[in-house]
Amino acid sequence: MPRDWVTRTLSLQAAALLTLMGITSSCASEKREDPAPLKSAIEALNARFSEAFSHRDPAAIGQLYAEDAQALPPGAAPVAGRIAIQELWKEVLGSPVARVQLETVEVDGNPSTAWETGRYTLIAKDGSTMDAGKYIVVWKHDDAGWKIYRDMWSSNSPPQAPAPGGPSAERPAKR
Repeated sequence: MPRDWVTRTLSLQAAALLTLMGITSSCASEKREDPAPLKSAIEALNARFSEAFSHRDPAAIGQLYAEDAQALPPGAAPVAGRIAIQELWKEVLGSPVARVQLETVEVDGNPSTAWETGRYTLIAKDGSTMDAGKYIVVWKHDDAGWKIYRDMWSSNSPPQAPAPGGPSAERPAKR
């Protein structure tokens, strides 16, 4: 093996290591947010969401989302933008769900971005549980405060079987 090749290889490895160290230290230099006040802030916003849901106010729900937000509902295509997300919630608010309970399980982040995992419960007018599931939200901080940037949720219930005679994996829908 030529000595020049070994020297060049070691130099490239050293440069790659220094670059990686620089990237790592620059990522670490963005101070992590203290999770306790961050969790309290997010729980307060979740309370506003639940209140707006109970009052059937899609505009108030929409204001909790960033302009460039995306909602990722189960069994549906992503919904992009605050106005489209507000329309999504307008449809949901037409359902028999009376209220939603949100329980934040974990929050972490930095001054500009936070992520939250939690559990939700959908409650009917008679107080019975209609559904329970989990969610993950990415929050973005801007001049207006914390806003929902990405919102994804799914039920803990197994998927429902297709209706008899409807499309299935063996018999797809006709185009």
